[in-house]
Amino acid sequence: MQLLLWFFVFAGIANFSGGVASVVSWFFVRKKYGKARREKDRKASIIIPFKGKNADNIEYFLKQDYNDYEVIVVVDSMEEANEIKSKFGVKVEITEKLPKCSGKISAMLTGVKKSNGSIYIFADADIKPHEKWLSYLVGGIEKNSIATSYRWYFGNKLLSVWNASVASVLFYNAFNFAWGGSMAIAKKDFENLGIAEIWRKSLVDDLTLTMKAKRSGYKINFIPQAISEAEEEENMIKWMNKEMAWIRYYFPSLWVLALFIILAMRAGVVAGFVIFFFHPVIGFMLFSPIIFDIFRGWQEYVTFTELMEYDRHRFFPWYIHAFLRPLIPFILAYNLISSAFTREIEWGGKKYKIARNKIDGSA
Repeated sequence: MQLLLWFFVFAGIANFSGGVASVVSWFFVRKKYGKARREKDRKASIIIPFKGKNADNIEYFLKQDYNDYEVIVVVDSMEEANEIKSKFGVKVEITEKLPKCSGKISAMLTGVKKSNGSIYIFADADIKPHEKWLSYLVGGIEKNSIATSYRWYFGNKLLSVWNASVASVLFYNAFNFAWGGSMAIAKKDFENLGIAEIWRKSLVDDLTLTMKAKRSGYKINFIPQAISEAEEEENMIKWMNKEMAWIRYYFPSLWVLALFIILAMRAGVVAGFVIFFFHPVIGFMLFSPIIFDIFRGWQEYVTFTELMEYDRHRFFPWYIHAFLRPLIPFILAYNLISSAFTREIEWGGKKYKIARNKIDGSA
């Protein structure tokens, strides 16, 4: 019994000190990321795989405050190509289907072959980038580095807070990744890393690029100023589970670590509420992550609203973000556990069967 008590003491101290550190770290994050460089002159090619999305979003890519860039929309059919070309006057290509990769990657590689830029910008068709988005992304490319931003949801409050909790990971170099919906890489780095060869045998673009880049000593530069508004997902929970499933099969060690940390801390929170009636101090320290999550949510809100290029009135009030934030670890725990039992992922109108870390596509 004494040994168990000491275990809870150490667990409580770990929970409390970790919570303090997580809140304080946001002050250093804002200082580090407060300024971002913009660049407008290097020839950039924006490559947009397009399938079943809102074509009106293409308009946002055409209004960039940038001197020399092209927009390449890659579609699956001539009907789509003619419709988009007549409406927006952009360069439209038909996807060259590759047998061992996803449809999205086939489209991205088609865009690469047809591009004229020295910088590749890969973007999802469901984001609505502001006019400085491109210049911030290109400005974030340094020697041996890839620039990335992320998405933001202004409508669904719970989805927005969940998304912010994931985006907050990108501030820390040890855990960040290039997000395929908004990332930039120099053509020479794309070729030196052999990304095209890797993608031809992959289903997911950003995680495989991230793995290769980090193993080759490249940095992933997160540019919060380039975060873009995104359209909301129809089935929020299903989409969240799918995101965790990709991580499980491409980054199994990260998935295990995340699951262990989240389950351990949430178990500590539950135990803390029980122990509080017998040992108030120990109990309080154990369930303190709930309290720190509120402060963490407040600091996340302050950080993103200060760094992003959107008017403050677009965001919902800070207290909503703060008081929804404690729910997110429980949702993430559910997403991670559900992904352990995922055997099939539906993505882009195609189903992919998963078995023993192997993923096969089926129509």
